[in-house]
Amino acid sequence: MGNIVNILLNRHSSLPVLVLAITLLAGCMSNTPLPQTAPPSGEAPAPGTGTTSPGTPGASAPGTHTAPGSAQPPANSSGQAADKPYRFVVMGDSRGSSTGTNETTLRALMEKVKKLSPLPEFILFTGDQVVGGSDVGKQLEDWKNIVDDYFPITSLYPALGNHEHDEAIFTQSFPALPKEQLTGYGKTVYAFDYGNSRFITLNSDRTNAKKKYIIDKDQLDWLEKQLKTSDKKHNFVQFHVPAYPIGAHLGNSLDGDPASRDALWSILDKYKVSAVFVGHEHNYNRRKVDSSFDGSGYQFTNTIYQLTVGGAGAPLYSGNKENKQVVVGPKASYHYMVVDVDGGKSTFRAYDLQQNEIDSFIVER
Repeated sequence: MGNIVNILLNRHSSLPVLVLAITLLAGCMSNTPLPQTAPPSGEAPAPGTGTTSPGTPGASAPGTHTAPGSAQPPANSSGQAADKPYRFVVMGDSRGSSTGTNETTLRALMEKVKKLSPLPEFILFTGDQVVGGSDVGKQLEDWKNIVDDYFPITSLYPALGNHEHDEAIFTQSFPALPKEQLTGYGKTVYAFDYGNSRFITLNSDRTNAKKKYIIDKDQLDWLEKQLKTSDKKHNFVQFHVPAYPIGAHLGNSLDGDPASRDALWSILDKYKVSAVFVGHEHNYNRRKVDSSFDGSGYQFTNTIYQLTVGGAGAPLYSGNKENKQVVVGPKASYHYMVVDVDGGKSTFRAYDLQQNEIDSFIVER
């Protein structure tokens, strides 16, 4: 004790030493132990306190219990009751018109999502998170920093958009997405299971010899395997470029190669997926794809909705050039979609920034 007092009285003592001395003196004068600043070595954080960052999934990759790189699985990962109700959110196209991200709109939407009760377990993002270009890597880091501000929403699963384009940079930007599941595609093609559902993300940014967007054969084979081996009640699929665009990108989406597009949809139809989420067209629309879309020798037997969720900040447009089986839209408003899964029933609701419900429907599987 006397030594500590001497240190305190020594005018030539350095500030760090002085602070240390005061701390030790306080400890000597109290029977209360000093607080621990970290859990003892080897002690895991309590459930729900993991440090999962944006783009870091916590649900299970197919056939595993946690996705590679995840810090904490969500409370209702596939290891728990498969039919327990849960919620997820879908957004897309948050790029700015000239800057990386339309930060104002994206933040406004994230604020709405954060106020949902119950909160979503995760968010799907249908691509074009940023405007892209030579600094796309930095733009994606900035995008992650924006969505990182909305804890406890920590798990986001993005699709590669045509504006991100660079598969290598996309893969580097989201290191904790499920590890490469299809050789040569990095983290642009992946699947994970959550509750009674399987979620599949495809890469629609590759092109054929005529520079038309396609989901190529390697992905089609992988997709069929994912669906064939799925024992889930629901299978949800997302990719950026629509199979059936209705407006500005008509003829310049997957419809640019009808045979390839129809081969894709024949697989989705065969396994009766619950919904297909896309972006690219900057509005909201719901299109019913059924036997009236038969083509290229394929015959469709089920009704599946293609949901264009493309209003998280990119410049809006409402024009449509094709109305066939368009049930709702196009609605040129910034929006997000909430999906509630309860057993075989999925309830879909889309809201604009003013919290107006712009669509609502149910899918039974």
